[in-house]
Amino acid sequence: MGWQAQRIVEKAVVVLLLMLPFSVWLTAPVPLVTALIAGLLRLRAWIDGAGLWGPVVYMLVYALAVVLLMPGSLLALSAGFAYGLWGVPLAVAAATAGAALSFLIGRYVAGERLRTLSNRRLLLRALENAVIEGGGRFVGLVRLSPLLPFGLLNYYFGITRIPFRQYLAGTLLGIIPGTSVNVVLASAGYAYALGGMLHPLKLVLLAIGVVVTLYVCRSVVLRVRKVLRDAHARMGQG
Repeated sequence: MGWQAQRIVEKAVVVLLLMLPFSVWLTAPVPLVTALIAGLLRLRAWIDGAGLWGPVVYMLVYALAVVLLMPGSLLALSAGFAYGLWGVPLAVAAATAGAALSFLIGRYVAGERLRTLSNRRLLLRALENAVIEGGGRFVGLVRLSPLLPFGLLNYYFGITRIPFRQYLAGTLLGIIPGTSVNVVLASAGYAYALGGMLHPLKLVLLAIGVVVTLYVCRSVVLRVRKVLRDAHARMGQG
């Protein structure tokens, strides 16, 4: 494969990693956001009357929602609406549990079939190399980015060869900052208006997310180059 083709592959990596999250952010309709906030308020009213069972049921629903690929930021906001600052440990624990369950589903339910498919794709193979070499540190960095799809990556990490312990530790540490900010803003009432999305804490997280996403893209690009060089070398020897 020539240099121009290699450059096209590298650009495609960046586009694929960034296009989906940004498109969701830019196209989310206002009526949908309003309906979600109304639903969160109803959830809080239900929890207020549920007594001691409220946190248990809430964490189960939260974890299931993660498995079903619901947006993590909205789930964290719901924790702030429902429990205030106490929602931070609840949301972190529930999100980690949901991420762990998604990982195990990806690994043991459909892992072998999807792993075979991913090994045939240059980009996915390069991404797995980045995951294996980076371990829990790489997972933690990915979790710091609000631009990368949390739910889908849970399943993808499951089909890689990363140890579950490293994945779980990286996920737990990586989601604490973003989850905490969303819960705090929701408990303070900022989630009622656009000002919540433009709060300085959110902007700082977004800036960190952009930097982390670029770093992840660069890591994958470097692995793509290595895979291309190895493939080219094998062709030359053959």
